[in-house]
Amino acid sequence: MNKKNLGSYYTPIRLSDFIADYCLESLNQDTISILEPSVGDGNFVAAISKNNQIERFQNISLTIVEREVDELNKAIKKCNKEFNLHSFNCDYLDFHNSNTNLFSLIIGNPPYIKSNLLSEKQRDICNSIHTNSGLKDKRINNIWTAFLVSSIQKLEEDGILAFVLPLELLQVKFSEEIRDLLQSSFQRLEVFMFDELQFQECKGQDTVLIIGYKQHITPGTFYTTIKNLIDLETRNFVLMQNISVSESNKKWTHHYITPEEHSFLENVKKELLTVSDYVDNKAGIVTAANNYFIIDKDTLGKYALEEYAKPIVQKGVFVNGSVAFNKYDYSKLIEDNKPAYLLDFNNLDTCNLPTNVKEYILLGEEEKLQNRFKCKQRNNWYQVPNIAKQSQAFFFKRAHEYPKLLKNEANVFVTDSAYNIAIKDDFKLNDFIFSFYNSLTLAFAELEGRYYGGGVLELTPNEFRILPIPMSLHNNFTTYKKDFKNKKNIEDVLKKYNHQILNNSLNLDTREINKIELIRKKLVNKRHRK
Repeated sequence: MNKKNLGSYYTPIRLSDFIADYCLESLNQDTISILEPSVGDGNFVAAISKNNQIERFQNISLTIVEREVDELNKAIKKCNKEFNLHSFNCDYLDFHNSNTNLFSLIIGNPPYIKSNLLSEKQRDICNSIHTNSGLKDKRINNIWTAFLVSSIQKLEEDGILAFVLPLELLQVKFSEEIRDLLQSSFQRLEVFMFDELQFQECKGQDTVLIIGYKQHITPGTFYTTIKNLIDLETRNFVLMQNISVSESNKKWTHHYITPEEHSFLENVKKELLTVSDYVDNKAGIVTAANNYFIIDKDTLGKYALEEYAKPIVQKGVFVNGSVAFNKYDYSKLIEDNKPAYLLDFNNLDTCNLPTNVKEYILLGEEEKLQNRFKCKQRNNWYQVPNIAKQSQAFFFKRAHEYPKLLKNEANVFVTDSAYNIAIKDDFKLNDFIFSFYNSLTLAFAELEGRYYGGGVLELTPNEFRILPIPMSLHNNFTTYKKDFKNKKNIEDVLKKYNHQILNNSLNLDTREINKIELIRKKLVNKRHRK
């Protein structure tokens, strides 16, 4: 079984050492009980076993659970012989149901396994764990949430929990209830974010360290960003409190900026309308098999499918650096032999298919495309639904340097890599696009979105809709398009137009505008790990 199925990405030894030392320091009982629910090869066991502080305790009971017997045996060998060791070779979900003990400290790095890779039994146990803690959303997106919720249930009244968790805890919608549960379960929470990836072998998986204290003399939610492990080991960090974030339903990624910066941005935007006030947006076309349904000119000619082809942009990397996508840009995609033709077989007489279409459909069936989930929902798997009309503009949900919002001057379709944009009555599309590209809106895109490996920013439809827009008019969109296309980077555009947009709409002075841009850069650098 591979790591994706096991969800096993082992905690770096230096990080394990810090967590063990930091948590043991806070335990004041003579007798302590420790649980590690997914022990892996035992880095936390080793960290606890060799820590100098264990001499303070008269008795240490250590319970470790691991379903892979070889890994469990490695961990057992790393355990201090003075400990009362209880090892369990089983799935932690089974342990959850069979063991009712409570623990002083629960420590570890739970597995990250998506729900579609879990067995029905595992999903049922995960659901019951969520239900028992009063969570309304019982759906399991990933097994780590069940490990976390279970561990909260198994803590003593003055217990401590320390988990290395995926960054999605801070930034995705399905984790919102989990964040609320953490705050209601612990008097004090400490959130450690990292500028460096802690799991190099798990590309793109950013992590966060959460430490929760059931009882504490200094309550609240505190956070810090760790530049490198040396700062962690030497305790060269400051835990800050951001009450305006902690006591709201905002994503905890807002902690990336200081409380003062957060309050400043919130005060600036409170009078502004949002994206949803100016435009409607909906997802682009879902083909379920882009490589088959979106083809290049060579494939188009080979199977003589020209009469079924419609112009389409498949993904954001195919668009230029402008704020408009025109017919020349589209013709360049064709010239470069990029996949730019969407196959629309919806008007075919399915009882009398042309020979060339039959041949192409057979190609797809040889690849078993007809068995794909979304294809199976169709009356005929090869007929892509919801090919209506082209939109006025499109916004690509993923971006690297900055979000991409483009006017659709080429009258092309887009896939679900983008959102179709339609301007509402009484507003002008050119003004909306012009107003979108300012430091305030782009800073909130960083705060409201989530990011993945390689520094890719993603905004869901709802995250896009709530971005504030300081609406401003621009009388010469042609000049603006030229400036945007000729820029070296997005800073060139912001430097030239920030003042016009933010001063006209919000009456901000130069100092305030520069401050917003510095916050935006700080967030982008965090995402890009600069």
